Amino acid sequence: MRVGVRYDSWSERIGAALNRVPVPLGLSMFAMPVARSLQAAQRLGVLAALADGPASSAEIAARLALTGPGSKLLLDTLCATGVVRTDRSERYELEPAARKWLDPSSSTYVGDYLADTHHYWAWWDGLEALVRDGVSIELHEKPADDPYWDSYITGQYQLARLSSASVAKAVALPAGARSLLDVAGAHGEFAMALCRRHAELAATVVELPGSARVGRRIVAQAGMADRVSFLEGDMFAAGLGGPHDGALCFNIVHHLSPERARTLFERVADALAPGAPICVLDLYDRPPGRRPDSASFLGLFFLLTSGADTYTSAEVSRWLAGAGFGPVRARRLAALPGLVLLRAERR
Repeated sequence: MRVGVRYDSWSERIGAALNRVPVPLGLSMFAMPVARSLQAAQRLGVLAALADGPASSAEIAARLALTGPGSKLLLDTLCATGVVRTDRSERYELEPAARKWLDPSSSTYVGDYLADTHHYWAWWDGLEALVRDGVSIELHEKPADDPYWDSYITGQYQLARLSSASVAKAVALPAGARSLLDVAGAHGEFAMALCRRHAELAATVVELPGSARVGRRIVAQAGMADRVSFLEGDMFAAGLGGPHDGALCFNIVHHLSPERARTLFERVADALAPGAPICVLDLYDRPPGRRPDSASFLGLFFLLTSGADTYTSAEVSRWLAGAGFGPVRARRLAALPGLVLLRAERR
C-alpha cells in the first residue's frame, strides 16, 4: 500500500492491496490472515483487553501472558484491517465502529460468534473431499457436553438478537396466540422475542440436548424461563405436541435434503391448529438466470457441513403446499439482508 494514502475501512485497504496482485493470489495472501487474526485476537482476549482502554503491545502481552513479537504483529495486522487504531502515544485501541460489535459491554456484541468461526477452518479442510468424492461432514453430531455447543449457540444467539424484534413483528401470529412451536430454535431468542410481543404466548423450543443445554441458560439469564421451555430430542422423532398457534422453522432448511424438509413440514403441520402459520426463515438461492453471488459461499458451506444446500423460495413453497399449507407469502427483512421469511397457514 502507498504511504500517505488514507483508507476509511478495512475493505478499502484490502481492496487496494488486491488491485496490485492477481486476484487468486491476493485472496490467499490477505483474506486468511485477516480472518485468523480477528479470530485469534478474540480467543486470546486481545479485543476484550482493548475494549477496556488504550494499551501498548507490551502491556497487552504482559496482561494476557502472550509473547511480545507476536502480540505486536497481531495488533499491527488488526490496525491494517481497520479494527484497531493507534493513538499519538502509539498505544492501540478499538476503532469506534468496531467497538459496537467487539466491546463485551455493548448490546450488539458478537465476539462469541467471531470466536466460534475458528471451527470453520477444520471444516474447510474437507473441501477437496467434498468436491472430489461427495463427502460432507455433520456439525450437529457432537456429544451434549462438548464445549462446541457453548461456543456455537452463544454465537448464534448474539447474531439473532440483532434482528429478533423485526423478525417477531414480521411473523404476525394470530391475535390471542397462546402456544408457539420453535423447531430447532437453539438459543430461544426468536421465541423470546415473540413472547415479548404477545403477552399470553408461551413457546416450546425443540432442540438437540447439547443445544438445549445452552439455550436454557440463555433463556434463564433473560428472565424468560417461565415462558420459553425446551423439549430435547430429534425434531424428526420427538413428539411436537399441539395444537400450536404458530411454528418457526428458522435457518434449518439449508441443513436438510428436500425429502427431509418435506417430512419436517408435514410433522409441523400435524402439530398446528387449523389456520395457524408456519414461518420458515432461511437464505434462499438466487433465481434462475441471475449471476452467482455471495450466496454461493454459503451454499458451498452448507453442502460441506450438512450435505444439503440453499434452495429457492419456490421449491420450499411447493414443499409447504404438499405438507398441507395454503398460499405462501414471501417477505424480505431489512434487518436480515439476503434472507427471506416464508409464511403459510395450515389448511
